[in-house]
Amino acid sequence: MKKITLSFILLFSTATPMFAQESKPYEGVPGWAESKDQRLKWFREARFGLFIHWGLYSAAGGSWKGKVYPQHYAEWIETWANIPSKEYSETLKPKFTAAKFKPEVWAALAKEAGMKYMVITSRHHEGFSIFNSKTPYSLNNPVTGGTNISPKGRDLYGETVAAFKKEGLKTGAYYSLLDWQHPDSYHTFSNNPRVPGTKPNHEVYKTYLYDQIKELAQNYGKMDVLWLDFSAKNNQGEAWGTKRILTDLIKWQPGTIVNNRFWDGLENKNGDIGTPEKYVPPAGLPGMDWEVSHTMNESYGYSAHDQNWKSYDKMMNLFLETVSKGGNFLLNIGPDGEGQIPEPAVKLLKEIGTWMKVNGEAVYGTTASPFPALDWGYATQKPGKLYLEVFNPPANGQLDVPLSSAISKAYILGSKGKVLAVKTSANGKTIQLPADFDGPKPMVVVAEIKGEPVAVVNKVSSLKDGSVVLTANSAKLTGTGGIKLKGASTHDPNRPNTIAFWTSKNDYAYWDLKIQKPGKYKVILNYFAAADAGGALSLSLENSTLNYSIPAASGTGFKEVEAGVIEVSQQAIGAASLRLELKATGISGKSLSEIASITLKPI
Repeated sequence: MKKITLSFILLFSTATPMFAQESKPYEGVPGWAESKDQRLKWFREARFGLFIHWGLYSAAGGSWKGKVYPQHYAEWIETWANIPSKEYSETLKPKFTAAKFKPEVWAALAKEAGMKYMVITSRHHEGFSIFNSKTPYSLNNPVTGGTNISPKGRDLYGETVAAFKKEGLKTGAYYSLLDWQHPDSYHTFSNNPRVPGTKPNHEVYKTYLYDQIKELAQNYGKMDVLWLDFSAKNNQGEAWGTKRILTDLIKWQPGTIVNNRFWDGLENKNGDIGTPEKYVPPAGLPGMDWEVSHTMNESYGYSAHDQNWKSYDKMMNLFLETVSKGGNFLLNIGPDGEGQIPEPAVKLLKEIGTWMKVNGEAVYGTTASPFPALDWGYATQKPGKLYLEVFNPPANGQLDVPLSSAISKAYILGSKGKVLAVKTSANGKTIQLPADFDGPKPMVVVAEIKGEPVAVVNKVSSLKDGSVVLTANSAKLTGTGGIKLKGASTHDPNRPNTIAFWTSKNDYAYWDLKIQKPGKYKVILNYFAAADAGGALSLSLENSTLNYSIPAASGTGFKEVEAGVIEVSQQAIGAASLRLELKATGISGKSLSEIASITLKPI
C-alpha cells in the first residue's frame, strides 16, 4: 500500500526524478472518459468489496529471523528488515505453501458478508506474482530465479478469480507498479548486487509492466478492476508507460475500471476512482467516484503479532460513514502463507454479513446523505427513501432528523409492518424509535418521502449539562481562500477533523445553535499547534465578542485552552437559533492554526 518513509528512500538506489508534470486525464487516450459512466455502473451499485493481500510477505507474518517488526504494513517486511531480494526469495518461497488455501471458502465468506466484488494482490512491491507470468524475467532471472510463487501446477490468482466469479462477485487485480527486485525498475533495492558497469534501463521495465498487465487482462477472463499501486510526484503517468497500457487495455478489457494510482495523490481525479487509504475524507470526494480501502487490524498483509483488531462497532462506523459520504468500502483480509484467513477476520465478516442480510438495502445503490454530521449516526438515500443508520439511539427514544420534507411512512428496515410515529418539530422531524428493538445493530430506520429530501438548517443543541460543543464537522465554512475540513490520513487514521487551510481573513466559519439558558460561558478552544501556523481569532455570539491569539508552537499536537468568556442574554434564549461566527483577524505562518472544536461551558 502507499507508504513512503525516509528508510524507504535510503534503501533504493534508482528513484530517478522524471515525469513530474501533470498528465492529461487517462493520458488523453480515447474511450476511457466516454465510457466511464457505463463502466462504473456496477461499482456505484456495489458499495462493498473485499481486498485481499497475499504474497511472499504472508509467509513472514511480520517477523524476520526471530525479530518482530511492529510496523503496521507487514507486506513491507522486506524493507523493514532490509533483506536482499535473493535471500528474501530463498527463505520465503518454501514457506509460502498455500497448503490450506481454499478459494471457494474465501469466495463464500465474501458473499456471506454481503460483498459484491473482490480485488486481490496479483503482485506486490516485492515483485513476486501469484499469477503465472510467462514474461522472460518472471520465468528466469539472475536476482531471484523467478517471480512466480504459485505451487507447481497451480495458479493462485486464477483459482481465486474463478472461485469469486462462480459466487457472482466482480473481480479485480491489484498490481504494484513498484518492484524491489527488478534491476531496471525505479525502486530496485540498493543492496541487490548489479552487474558491474550496468545501470537501470527504465524502458525495459516499462515493457515488463506492459507485458504483465497484458497477461492479467487476457488470460483470466473478464477483469472488472485494475487496482494499481503506487505513484509519487517524480514517478507517475508516462513514467510507467501509461499511455501505451491504457490504449491497449481498453481494447482488451473495455469494461474494466482503473483506479487513480497511475498518478500521484490518493484523491487525484486522473483515473476512474479515488483511493483514500485507511481514512474517510471528512466531506467525501464530491464530483468523483471513490473507494476507501481499510484494514481489520493495522496491517494489510498477514501479521502474526498484530492483534489490534477493530471491534464490530468501529468497523460498522467506518463502513457506513464511507457509504453515507458517497464512497465504496473495500475491506481487507490478509491470509497467512498457507492460505488461511485469521479467525478474528472471519468472525467480523460473518457479523457484518448478519447485518447486511437485513439491512443491505440501506447500502447497495445508495447515494450520499443529504445531511451534515448527525449526532446519532449516518444516513444514505435512494429516490423516495432515506435510510437512517442509528448507532447512538437517544435515551428518550426520539430520533431528531433535520428534515423539512414530509415523511409518509417510517419503519425499521426488516420490520416494514411496524409503522413508527412521526412528529414535526422546529428542528425537522422526530421519529419515535421502538423500545424493543432486537435486530442486528445499528438499527436502520426507513423514512419514505416524496421528491428530493430537504434538510433544515442544522442547529447544534445544548448537552444535558448546558454545554454546547461546536465541532469542525458541524461548522459551515465560507470564503474563497481555500478554507475546508481536514481529516484523518493514511498514517494518522484517528485524527479528528479540523477547520484547516485557512489562509485568508475573508474566510470564516459559523455555527447555528440553540442555547438552553442565559449567562456567561467559558470558551474552550481545541486546536492543532504547529510551528508554521498561528494567528488571531474573533469569536462573536449575539452582542458578545471574544478575541484570542494562537501563537506558533515549538512542538506539534492538539491543545485545549481556555480562550475567555462570552455572554448570552435572556432575550437570546427565546430566539429560534443563534449564530456563532469565527473569523481570522490575523494569520501568521502558512495558515491559521487548525481548529478542531469550540466548547461553550456554562459558568
